[in-house]
Amino acid sequence: MGYNFDRVSDWFDADSFKVFTTTVRSGDILELRSTRCSHWGIAIRIKQPPISPKTKSKPPKPVPDEIMVYHLIHSSKNRGQVGQFTLEEFWHADCRIRINNTNNGASLYTTQALMSKTDILQNAFIAHASTQLKWQTCAEFIRWASVEQQEDIIRRSPVTSRNAASFACTSAS
Repeated sequence: MGYNFDRVSDWFDADSFKVFTTTVRSGDILELRSTRCSHWGIAIRIKQPPISPKTKSKPPKPVPDEIMVYHLIHSSKNRGQVGQFTLEEFWHADCRIRINNTNNGASLYTTQALMSKTDILQNAFIAHASTQLKWQTCAEFIRWASVEQQEDIIRRSPVTSRNAASFACTSAS
């Protein structure tokens, strides 16, 4: 399955975890919802090496890709910076998740074009490696990483808890 812009999947709950993991691709924008909050992240699939068989007559056993999510850190001194979380840390049982590769998703509120998958992933890597880039909300991070002409919405000052607009569904830090 290739990368699709303007693609919004159905909602997945915890019972459909396996189906979701076969559907999501690197560079997909993830939208997470619960009754308490809404969060956004960028998925990356990390290929895992196959497990070597004990005997040479058997082929190596394939191992599923690890799925990681670039998402804002909502606690600790690194609040507002981008962290890399496992899918399980990002998506808790009381939340629903979907792929939302659109420029009119709830977090984006824009008519500007989305960047290419490669550019979205590159921006996520840059944000994760930076200790200077910070955002108030995960929606702002997604806009910066995925919408063309993002220079206007980069947060250059530290995030303060007084201005923080979202509450974490996750306990990841």
